[in-house]
Amino acid sequence: MSDFTDVILLFSYLEDSVLQHIISLDPLDVGLHPGGFKRVSGDQQLGHWGGTPRGAECHVLAGTFNHLNTGKLRSTLQQLPWKCPHSVQLLLHNENDALFGMWILLDGHWLEVPIPRTTRRPADGHLHRTDCPDDEYQQP
Repeated sequence: MSDFTDVILLFSYLEDSVLQHIISLDPLDVGLHPGGFKRVSGDQQLGHWGGTPRGAECHVLAGTFNHLNTGKLRSTLQQLPWKCPHSVQLLLHNENDALFGMWILLDGHWLEVPIPRTTRRPADGHLHRTDCPDDEYQQP
């Protein structure tokens, strides 16, 4: 059975050294599978990724992973030598979530940012919108 999680990691363009740490991580040790993250914000430093030809003002890494241990991923990312930890955002979306959950580094620890009209179900840990029917995303 699959259990896919979409991951988007955003952080300051001043964090080139951390970008190198992330790129050099053994993806299997972190549970990211051999493909690891893909850099979305351009193949070159401050690369063009859409919009104007000007370079991106942040780093964006993304990937979709099966059976990802999100706690282990957060722990690994938390330990990196961030210069600007206040600029780090981690977006996680499990296939059973109604939307992405957003995490930020606050005082050296991950904190999930509360999203209006959204709760995390204690039984399964999935994000649920309180203003939408449960079957909204189910196929007929």
